[in-house]
Amino acid sequence: MSRTVFDNGVEAEITPFADRPYVPRDDRELLTASTNALRDAANVPKGRVLVRVNDGIVVLEGRTSFYFERAAAECAVRFLPGVRAVDNRIVVEPPALANDVRRCIADALRRTAVPELPQLSVQAVGGTVILQGIVHAHAERAAAVRAAWTVTGVRSVIDNLIVSA
Repeated sequence: MSRTVFDNGVEAEITPFADRPYVPRDDRELLTASTNALRDAANVPKGRVLVRVNDGIVVLEGRTSFYFERAAAECAVRFLPGVRAVDNRIVVEPPALANDVRRCIADALRRTAVPELPQLSVQAVGGTVILQGIVHAHAERAAAVRAAWTVTGVRSVIDNLIVSA
């Protein structure tokens, strides 16, 4: 415990995190406790975060859609007895929303002076976008695919568009 005086004159007693007593714990026990803590945490998506333990260091891996889910996973295990450190390797990947993709494609086609917008079917599954429908020219097809790639969270685009002559 240390006494600190801040620039604004406020005094506080601060207990550094490192002063917390370390309680050695078997890695298997810690793995079970970490898995249970992640399962019970309300803001951690179920089945999307994997945990490993090596010599008291908890390693979190997986993918979440939002940063708060990543932070919640780390908070769920950080203060478990026996945890020496947390290595948070969770990747945040925002979901690609089909409406966002549709809007971006419509905007892109308007910019390329397409007189009438084609009827496209846009599906977003995870980070994959599937484009289906009929367009009037190869330029429209290329513009639709480029627009789909600009949406946050898109990792792949499946182009099933047909060009009608």
